[in-house]
Amino acid sequence: MSAWTREAVEALGPTTDVPTVASIFGVNKDTVYGQIRRGEWTATRVLTLGRKIKIPTRDLVALLYAPEPGSQVIPTVPSQCQHAEYSQVTAHTPHTSCGCTPVDSAVIRPLRGA
Repeated sequence: MSAWTREAVEALGPTTDVPTVASIFGVNKDTVYGQIRRGEWTATRVLTLGRKIKIPTRDLVALLYAPEPGSQVIPTVPSQCQHAEYSQVTAHTPHTSCGCTPVDSAVIRPLRGA
């Protein structure tokens, strides 16, 4: 293949082999094998399965192509409250809309019997 696109790399599956990686980078496969053998290959992770060497295509995509706009992962677990950036909400305002508790109201109590 002469021109590797993002879609073509993603279509390779979860992993690919060293000759394909060499083709994507436009170098000789012996160059990639040599760097892996000497421990100099830092572009991606290297998965060795017996004598087989596999390269995760996810690493190749992350290395070669910038993330697409809007493809950022939104965490499913809510993070800390970010109300400080909004001037209309102060630290003393109840956070009923987000469900967080202001840090000032946190109370640490000793365990019973301790």
